[in-house]
Amino acid sequence: MTNPLTDPRLANNRSLIAAICCAAVCGIVFGLSMPLVSLRLEGMTSSGLIVGLNGAAAAVSTLVMAPIVPRLLSVLPGRVLIVISLVLAGALHALFPVFENVPAWFVLRFAMGCFMTVIFVVSETWINQIATPLRRATILGIYGTVLSGGFGIGAFLFGQLGTEGDGGFYAGGLIFLIGALPIILLQGPAAQAPGKDEASPRAIWGAATAAPAAIGAALAFGALETVLFSLAPVYGDRLALNDHGISMVAMAAAAGALAFQIPLGWIADRTDRREALKWIATTAAVTPLAIWAVGDYLPGMMLLFFIQAGVASGLYTVGLALVGERFSGGAIAAANAAFIFAYGTGSLIGPPAGGVAMDGLGPYGLMIVMAAIAALYAALVWRRASQTAGKS
Repeated sequence: MTNPLTDPRLANNRSLIAAICCAAVCGIVFGLSMPLVSLRLEGMTSSGLIVGLNGAAAAVSTLVMAPIVPRLLSVLPGRVLIVISLVLAGALHALFPVFENVPAWFVLRFAMGCFMTVIFVVSETWINQIATPLRRATILGIYGTVLSGGFGIGAFLFGQLGTEGDGGFYAGGLIFLIGALPIILLQGPAAQAPGKDEASPRAIWGAATAAPAAIGAALAFGALETVLFSLAPVYGDRLALNDHGISMVAMAAAAGALAFQIPLGWIADRTDRREALKWIATTAAVTPLAIWAVGDYLPGMMLLFFIQAGVASGLYTVGLALVGERFSGGAIAAANAAFIFAYGTGSLIGPPAGGVAMDGLGPYGLMIVMAAIAALYAALVWRRASQTAGKS
């Protein structure tokens, strides 16, 4: 009888499971900590601006840290880098109630975001390097689904632990520490380190310019995801939906993000990933206009938000698979850093654009912004496809 922890035939699967566990851990802690930190800050300051700026600190940490990760990966083994980041992120999460003041929470949120960026870049690089080309997008779809499911579990934990005590902070720290166990125990192929030239900022920029369709998918997804999940409740409120209706729309969007990623990855593996991105982006550009058209009709809103969130999630899954298709070996680390940097950029600029549009154009301004973001990316991938066809 073979031992699944030592059987060499299962080595790749062990590494893939370990890397995917990183998504579960980060998703759970995100789902737990985002409302926990925001509501505790609201109680400390009664300032929406402070809460929003604190949330932006996490996005800024992604932009600062992503370009540095390939260099770190060239110095330390990937498993060691992930374990160190998990342990330090866990310690930082547990320090929030120890230093309960606003400046300290900005520092803690930024520093924790830096370590989580390391975890994302290294784990996604790892998956792209060892996943077989024929099922890469499907595996990344599983990765994305686990991440989305982790958000739901974290939100459930928040509902159980609440904001009154400090249990949520300590639980998040413990979850990070538990997340190190699969990385240590499930031995298999390691993430391949980039060479010196492959880890440079020039290599990261080169990856972005060499594969704009792949990297642009992360930018578009970052903007669409954060716009949708941060402003959809406000959109529902301005259409005079009650709390139940708003929660139903949010649940439909979350269900879409869970339901679509594996099927879209499977389709992309069996067709053409660039073609898949074309139709994903086109659908993501049209669906917001359909949401506009149904107005405050709740069943229609739920169906269309389900489709929009699900289709948009495919931008990340298929775009990341395209990174693995376009690059190989250590060069994937620089490309993945560019991918995460683009995601952070999108998540930073998307919500302000959506908020300004809603203030200036009414609630449907949100749909215009979402449609415009997806349409701009769709124009890019359709243009790239036509250029490729012209050269063939």
